[in-house]
Amino acid sequence: FCEVDLQAESDPTMDIPDYPVHLFLSESGYFKKISPASLRMNAEQKLKEDDRIIAHWETTNRTELLFFTNQQQVYKTKSSLLGDYIPAKLGFDEGEFVVSVILTNDYSGMLLFVYENGKVAKVPLQSYATKTNRKKLANAYSDKSPLVTALPLPEEQNVLLRSSGNRALLFQTEELLPKTARNTQGVQVMTLKGKQVVLSAELLTAEQAEERKRYQAKTLPALGALAKDLPDVGQMTLA
Repeated sequence: FCEVDLQAESDPTMDIPDYPVHLFLSESGYFKKISPASLRMNAEQKLKEDDRIIAHWETTNRTELLFFTNQQQVYKTKSSLLGDYIPAKLGFDEGEFVVSVILTNDYSGMLLFVYENGKVAKVPLQSYATKTNRKKLANAYSDKSPLVTALPLPEEQNVLLRSSGNRALLFQTEELLPKTARNTQGVQVMTLKGKQVVLSAELLTAEQAEERKRYQAKTLPALGALAKDLPDVGQMTLA
């Protein structure tokens, strides 16, 4: 894989103050960091016309963020170093935009990559750890199918997939074996007909999974069941 240092002057041991922050990301790529006190004083976030907030995290100033883009690249940086327009701040290539954002403090756990073709890959988050504060990693995930989303897995969880065929499939991530290669294609989890694609992937609590147990797959891959009692899949957010 290719690694391009975007901030050679950064010292990974530099003393970054640690305090609670709220992070916001807009659909057009604007990133904002606000203290809890400032947020209490002004909860409304000003945006450009036709823009909207798609992600909000409560975290700390030392948290590391991984921006996965549509070009199989990930941009890694500290929350303390960010602000303003993400594509310009991180040096995105032409036509590049954020697909998923992952927050971590220690690179423990797994990442779950869900692709439009119904394949899913489980990769150790440690595979993305680097020595400097900000790096651009190529071949961050497979290019065989468009990425629907990347989900953080601090532990094994239930995941609900939705397809353009209005079907839903529930499975447990423990059914998948992790792969060390970042750009692994993954394994087929959801069977699709014709030109159907996976539209969304959602982590569920045990209680939520129990409520949707009719979509539980006995074996994988599976077609899933018609999602008659679930809301339509609209525009998905990153949070």
